[in-house]
Amino acid sequence: MKENILMLLTLEEISNITKGLKIAVDSVSQGNTKIDDELENNIEDVLKKLLQVEAECSR
Repeated sequence: MKENILMLLTLEEISNITKGLKIAVDSVSQGNTKIDDELENNIEDVLKKLLQVEAECSR
């Protein structure tokens, strides 16, 4: 069963996820957390997408 994950989340939940992803990106960029480049790029990509969704849903 393939579902669009955004259909399962509230705007508040999406906002909380973006906050957590921002913390993760900041931690990696400050050198506090070490992850491989591919994972870092994936996290940043998901963050960008969720921020767009958040902006669209807030209108």
